Amino acid sequence: MSNQQPTSLASVVAQLQQFYQEKLSGNMTILTQNRQMARIGIMNGSIVALSCANKRGVEALSLLQHFDPNWFQFIKGTSAITDPDLPPTPDILAILSGVSPASASPDSASNTTIDLLSQQVLTVLKATLAEFMGPVAPMICNKALRQSSDLRAVIDLLANQIPNRQQAVEFRSRVMQKLF
Repeated sequence: MSNQQPTSLASVVAQLQQFYQEKLSGNMTILTQNRQMARIGIMNGSIVALSCANKRGVEALSLLQHFDPNWFQFIKGTSAITDPDLPPTPDILAILSGVSPASASPDSASNTTIDLLSQQVLTVLKATLAEFMGPVAPMICNKALRQSSDLRAVIDLLANQIPNRQQAVEFRSRVMQKLF
């Protein structure tokens, strides 16, 4: 299935919602007017993989929020690749629609819960960790985010990855100062 006329992100999201309801499996390829490409892997209706501009998973999701699609194609089949750090499909669809995810917990207004929409929090965590751990910081950060959704717990998990205790304390201090 592909569209023959220009499309919008809203129409792509509507199509993804339909795939979710119908529990379809396959891969969607999306192109912009200037030939940027994104891919979405779907298994039994659930979004299991995202890629956009050499980014995968949650990082690709933040790029897709600002994507201006011109064309898409869906090919039924199975998605061979999965991104384990993705939020649930209804949350992804809400994020792409510009709405707060419905599965957000009642205490999500508190500053100790990570909001998946907050690219700023992810950026601060990854950039600050990179100061101490170098280029492996994004990978370590993604792993910690899969282990907990509580911001303070994630900060502790990341600090525990820093071998030097003095630097770990400094990391905690910098992150808390930047975020709070």
